[in-house]
Amino acid sequence: MNQAQVIEFPLNRREERSPRKRDRLNARKSGRVYSRDGKLWVDFYYRGERVRERTGLADTQDNRDLARRQLDLIVAEIATGTFEFARRFPHSARGDHFTRLEGRAVKRKPSNVVVGEQAQEWLREKGPKMSASAKRDSSSTLQCHILPRWGRLPFSELTGEQLQKEVDDLGKERNRYGEPLSGKRIRNILIPLRAIVKYARKKYGWSEAEFPDPFRDIDLPKIRRRRVLPFSYDEWAALTKCLPRWYRPYFAFAVQTGLRPSEQVALKWTAIDEEFIHIELSRVRNQEKPDLKTAGSVRSLEIRPSMRKILDEQRELTKRFESEYVFVNTEGRPVRQEEVGEVWQRAIAKSGLAYRRPYETRHTFASRALAAGESPGWVASTLGHVDTAMVYRTYGRYIPNLTRRDGSAFEREYDEAMGRQQSG
Repeated sequence: MNQAQVIEFPLNRREERSPRKRDRLNARKSGRVYSRDGKLWVDFYYRGERVRERTGLADTQDNRDLARRQLDLIVAEIATGTFEFARRFPHSARGDHFTRLEGRAVKRKPSNVVVGEQAQEWLREKGPKMSASAKRDSSSTLQCHILPRWGRLPFSELTGEQLQKEVDDLGKERNRYGEPLSGKRIRNILIPLRAIVKYARKKYGWSEAEFPDPFRDIDLPKIRRRRVLPFSYDEWAALTKCLPRWYRPYFAFAVQTGLRPSEQVALKWTAIDEEFIHIELSRVRNQEKPDLKTAGSVRSLEIRPSMRKILDEQRELTKRFESEYVFVNTEGRPVRQEEVGEVWQRAIAKSGLAYRRPYETRHTFASRALAAGESPGWVASTLGHVDTAMVYRTYGRYIPNLTRRDGSAFEREYDEAMGRQQSG
């Protein structure tokens, strides 16, 4: 580390001619102590830069002597290379600047660092290492939840008590469907905040005594597993009649494949060949995501006859738009989840059925396939699960026996049930 040099203040011409008039306090000394607005300041050079800093002492003779002794000590430390600017002037606006010049890590107190500042820095540093979807989700959570709630808060005020209050308030908020935020959603909102806290603690070397972990003692909401509400064939037939003609293929395909809505709205014709549908993309908030939810989500679904029929109808229905996407709206643009959600809500209301989420099409496929005797392994792979654990846990009551494994049992039962409805 380069040693800083003490630079003597030259005498001006007047002082050279009249040395007796020079301030005795600073005579033959490096740097100077001076008064401004009744307060004492020190003035010296450090690392080639002039430094003027307040001492906080009132301008009295005793304080002048004290400030001079302190400045002499500073000068001695500079000369020996042991001076640490931030230690001597912890409240200086130039503290970080000189700390970096000294080659030291910037040390700041929790009271001097705000959450929003570190949140933005965390995202800039960690963002390039995230997947596109993870970065987008983190950025959205920052803008919608973390910055509005905690952005202006110093870390010293981010206590467990304060955090618990905000968590409780989140539990009172509603999602776009008018439902309270789920425990899982609240926990997901807190994931970036927890990472930001960890980032700041590591960066500034805060001990537990300096900044207690605010997450340590808070009570997070429990993750309650939703009960699946699959449609019976009679219910599904009633709902289908209430759907607009344009969107019937979309929902029929959802029940036939069990695709996640984000996967289905991203489906392109290039992902479909003579035998298989290749699930490789999803789309959330109208943004494509090349990385799917889990490793097992990248999969190929064998095209069964009823699936082929729906695809042929859809191609004929939308051919004038020449879109690369399988499912488009009436204007030819890729259909969005919010859009089909509105269609769904109107159809549910018209049908007189109790409201269920569009995601229940996925549960309807799984439960009806299992009830028809399909293998849990085939259902799990079709849904994009890495194993059968979730299938047994979620749909166990629909498994009467384990017989087939190719979808033909579901295909036969579906065709028979829907055929009866149409003929009736």
